[in-house]
Parts: sequence; structure tokens; C-alpha cells
Amino acid sequence: MFTVAPFTLATAFDGEWFFAANDLGELKAILYRAHHRAQDQKSTLESDKQFRAAMAHLPANYALSFYVQPKIFAEKLATLRAADGRNVSVEEQTMLEQMRSICGSSRFDHGKIHDLFFVGMPKLADAKLARSSLTLGTKDTFLYLAMLLNLGQKFDALNQTTGTAPMTGGWRKALHAFARTGVTAEDWKAAFGVELGALAEWPASARWPWFFVTFPVQDADKAGKIVEALTRVDEDSIWNQTEKDDVRYFAMVSPAGLLAISPTIAVSNKIMIAGLDPISVETAVKRNDAGRSELSNSADYDKAARSIPAPTNFFAYVDVPLLYSRLDAALRPMFLVSAAFLPWLSDYVDLAKLPPSEIITKHISPIVSSQRYDGDGYVAESMGSITLNQSGIGLVTLAAFGTTYYQRAMAPNLNTLAPPGAPIVPRRRISPSPSLSPSGTP
Repeated sequence: MFTVAPFTLATAFDGEWFFAANDLGELKAILYRAHHRAQDQKSTLESDKQFRAAMAHLPANYALSFYVQPKIFAEKLATLRAADGRNVSVEEQTMLEQMRSICGSSRFDHGKIHDLFFVGMPKLADAKLARSSLTLGTKDTFLYLAMLLNLGQKFDALNQTTGTAPMTGGWRKALHAFARTGVTAEDWKAAFGVELGALAEWPASARWPWFFVTFPVQDADKAGKIVEALTRVDEDSIWNQTEKDDVRYFAMVSPAGLLAISPTIAVSNKIMIAGLDPISVETAVKRNDAGRSELSNSADYDKAARSIPAPTNFFAYVDVPLLYSRLDAALRPMFLVSAAFLPWLSDYVDLAKLPPSEIITKHISPIVSSQRYDGDGYVAESMGSITLNQSGIGLVTLAAFGTTYYQRAMAPNLNTLAPPGAPIVPRRRISPSPSLSPSGTP
């Protein structure tokens, strides 16, 4: 027993098994079930049909697996709602209440990590992923994402959203702009398809990557009306409109700065493309008209896409070797320059010994992820040197660590960047010296 009030950890060895629980009574109960599960199978989880149906989607061999029974949390949520006198129909149930089971596994597959997650729940949409934005990909594309996102069905929910969420204000402004211009949810459904595409590419000659977001266009006139409404969300911003080869371009005039960013939206009869500058967006429009995709023809993409089942709801591809090589080329000179201004860094890391990017990239592979509906629920698979789920957790952890370190290192009472362990010297207010006369007297 290990106790640090109010937390308790009880552990036990039983043959080749090790058990741990935060409640001694539960630990005794699970030890009893472990000894008598052959005689009392009806009381074990294996007798539950939802558990058996969920675990049937997992592979026979894995390094790690888990199972979650959401109905326990859904029942508590329903109880709280009933206590407030609220009755919710089946159509109004939360996502958690629609889930019957959640399980997942992780295993090693030919030198890569292969994750699989299953969520047992009804099918949410009948649409199928077409990956139509793949034509915008090039040999320099390091990120491609496609997913089903029907914003037209979410207008009413967004309009009723309340709270202090960071995005609430932005959605409110957008909905007000739509209301002023007469844009409705039906207009959005008629104007755009339900497939959202996102791409990021980084040519070797570019300092920073290009980013795009796309939607298929079903009605160009209504799509243009919606984009015009979006340009009026911020009344202080200035947008220029031009037309070229039957494509309307909306470009925001941005003040001159270190990063030349001019958000641009292009609307054609086939697709809407939003990017960070007019040149990249116009280039993407021409690629879409050509109908050829350098990305889909590349060997790395083809091999990664074939390693997992075809998606119906979500697909993501991240060329980690390409991204690392571009980051290395952009950041390595900055690190070397910063070492000259911060000599104490050499006490912790020798930047001159960082291996070339080719040494690193030959040991890593692209990440690919897909989601599909399989009979009784959604199956999501991800594969790579690291998986999409692991990279997301790593980025969140790194961002949290970096934010904490920055807040401590850049405390307002510091007057210099000191090496770790150096004493903090608070700033002192110094009154200005009184002016002196030519004779030297105040």
C-alpha cells in the first residue's frame, strides 16, 4: 500500500501477473475474478457483446491495447440532465452518448508503428471521401489532409454556442456577417461540398512553407457570395477583388512587416482555395485545372497510402523526412548564429556536431492515417516511424514545455538572458539626473 492523502495505490503480485488499483477493495475484487473467471464467466467483461464486437476489430497480436466503456459516463451525464429536468431526444444526444465502445491497439509492423482505434457508434454521414484536393499536391508537399466536414449542418449549433471558448467570438462575427448579407445554412450546403482539404508544401527555394485550405464548389455564385461575407467579418480589414480566367480572387491588404502575409481566397467553378499569399493560391488554381498530381504519383505517397485501408471519412499524409530536411535547412543557420550570441549554450550542446539531415531522414518514414466506417463503428488506423496520434501528443507536450520555459526565462524582472542556474538580478528604477548648468551646479 502506498498512500499520499487523498491518493492511495494498492499493488499485488499473483503468479506472473502484477495488479495495481487506487482502491484496495477493487484490487481484492479483481484478484478474485482473476482466480475464478473460468467458473464465473458471466460476470467478466468478456461476456459483454459490445466488448466482443469491439475487440473483433483489433489485430490478433499487439504490444498495447485498451478498452473503454463509454456508457458508464453517458449514464452519469443523462442522470445529471434528468436532475435538471431536461429531456433530450435521440437526435440531440451528445457524441459520447452515441458511443457504445472504444478500444485501440498499437503494434510494430515491419519496422514501423501501427495504431488502430475503434469507436462503436451509428454512422454519422453517408458521404464518402473523394480526396479531390489531391491534385494540388506536388513533390514538395509534406502535409495532405482530407476529411468530411459539413459546415452547413453546423450553422444552427454554432449560432446557439455560448460560453467563453476562444473561437466563440470569431464564429459570432462570421455568423453576424452572414446574417447581414443574407447567407443561410442552405446557401452553404448549395455552394460547397462536404470535403475539407488542407495541404502544406515547402519548395527548397522558399524560406517558409505554403499552406492551403480547400472546399469543392457546387455553385460558384453562392460560393462567391459567402466568401464576400467572410471578407466583411473584420470591418477594419481591406480586401481587393480581381477576376482572372473565370476565377475570382479575394486578397487582403496587409501592412508591411517581417512576414509578408496577404490571405487570399480563390473561387472557381470547381474549387475554393484559401492561402497566405496571392501567388501561391494562383499557382494552386492552375494545378487544379491541370488535373495532374505530383504527390499521388510519388513512390513514397503511393507506398504509404497502400499500407492502410482506403478511407471513407478522414485521410492524412505527413512526409516527415521532407519536413525535417526543410526545417534543418531553415533553422540550422539560426542555431549557429544564436550560439555566437549565447556562449553558455556550448556548455550544454555542441551545435557543430548536429548530424546532416540525410543521416536522420534515412531512419524515418512518412506518417499516414485513415478513418473508415466498418459495419458497426469507425476504425482509425495510423502508421509510420511515429503515428499521427503520437506526434499530436508530442507536439502538445512540446508546446506546453516550451511555453512554461519561455514564461520562466522571459520573466518581467529579468534584464538579460542568463544561463541556467545564474542568479536573477531584478531591475531597479533609476531616477534621471538633474540637469546641470554650464558652471556645473544643478
